[in-house]
Amino acid sequence: MTPGEIKTNDSEKSLISTRRLLALVIFSVVVFALVGLVGRIDEVGAALASIQWYWVLPAMMGLSLLNYVLRYLKWQYFLHRIDVNLKHSDSFSIFLAGFTLTTTPGKIGEAIKGYFIRDIDGTPIAKTVPVVVSERVTDLLALVLLAMIGFGIGVNTGDQLLTVLMLGGGVLLAAIVLSQKTFYQKILKRFTSFGPLKRFQDHVDDIEDTMTKTLGPKPLVLSTAISIPGWFMECLELWLLLSLLSGAGLPSLTPASLILLLQATFVHAAASIIGAVSFLPGGVGTYEATSVALITFLLGMPIAQASAATILIRVVTLWFSVVVGFIALGILNRSNRKRRESSE
Repeated sequence: MTPGEIKTNDSEKSLISTRRLLALVIFSVVVFALVGLVGRIDEVGAALASIQWYWVLPAMMGLSLLNYVLRYLKWQYFLHRIDVNLKHSDSFSIFLAGFTLTTTPGKIGEAIKGYFIRDIDGTPIAKTVPVVVSERVTDLLALVLLAMIGFGIGVNTGDQLLTVLMLGGGVLLAAIVLSQKTFYQKILKRFTSFGPLKRFQDHVDDIEDTMTKTLGPKPLVLSTAISIPGWFMECLELWLLLSLLSGAGLPSLTPASLILLLQATFVHAAASIIGAVSFLPGGVGTYEATSVALITFLLGMPIAQASAATILIRVVTLWFSVVVGFIALGILNRSNRKRRESSE
């Protein structure tokens, strides 16, 4: 093994260190717990105790799993666009294993999926890591569209929509720039010709190929369209919680309940966007503050119920995904060991 290969393997081990992952998760949990105390502890506890956990929690987890399946379709579409063909069992495991780093700033730690793909079929990391960027861009665009729909019909007050539109415009502009070959040929190559970025100079062509294939007009529209129902599953989870905690009972197709669905859609989408662009690990802190504020001031719910709903939605949409990611990582590692043993 050459020194260069040793250096690469060492950096990869550092990236996927279990100790590092656990430290990040513990830190995020502490921040999340502190933010969750914004409501009165006894009243928040009473609100949480009023939830019928035996069916609410499985229902929410089921919606989250459906979200993962829908977003996996986008992941597969992107891989197909760049001619990376994996078995569905391997590809799905890699997709879910990326959730182990979903608590990194902007979920950028999910770029670790590029290492997993390289271990299976040798595809260069520079070719697959940009797919994570395309995932995040189209996720944000989908959330902006959901927030616009929820606000325009279900809230229709205040100026919060202007903030969402500005963020959405920024994301769309970034997507357009990243899909242009000129950006890579005239700008990125120049910036990678000197200084600390010089080590990426040999990979510009791979990055350009992936980004232009996954963020061109057609794939941008299609992948965003796939993302919308995926993220809407989480909005349905918040709808369920707000219905129960507000005393309205189970969600229904009555006008009042459907308005609450649109309001829940705006709250979750807007809080997720703010959490993502804050670039804090997992959006912890900014999501919670935004969610509690919107539920309290726009929906008029007591702060205790708003805090309880926020805590529960984060447990299922953030921390449940981390648990799923570690389970998938274990399955993936076992599969890789069997693959190496059979090749020896």
